[in-house]
Amino acid sequence: MRILKFKVEKQKITKAPSCDFSNIAKGTKGYLVAEFSFSQDWDKCVKVGVFRALGGNEVAAPIIKGQCVIPPEALKANMFYVSAIGQKEGYRIATGKTEVEQS
Repeated sequence: MRILKFKVEKQKITKAPSCDFSNIAKGTKGYLVAEFSFSQDWDKCVKVGVFRALGGNEVAAPIIKGQCVIPPEALKANMFYVSAIGQKEGYRIATGKTEVEQS
């Protein structure tokens, strides 16, 4: 298992500078995990990671204890996009997207 770390600050998502995003091979399944650290704006929200392969459809995965497995549908192209959505009663927050390159 390989963990890709993302930082979510309000509505902005970025790749964690301490995480190595090099040499990610496309076509994996059940191997890549996204780990998110969220700002206080996301407290008590139910969270999902949203993933989309370049030219593909968006696929959501529940974030449990800050992590989720990246769906294989998102890992078929040379690039995929990551975003997050959080929701609680009367409140919804979403991020923009960040891209991850694969070889």
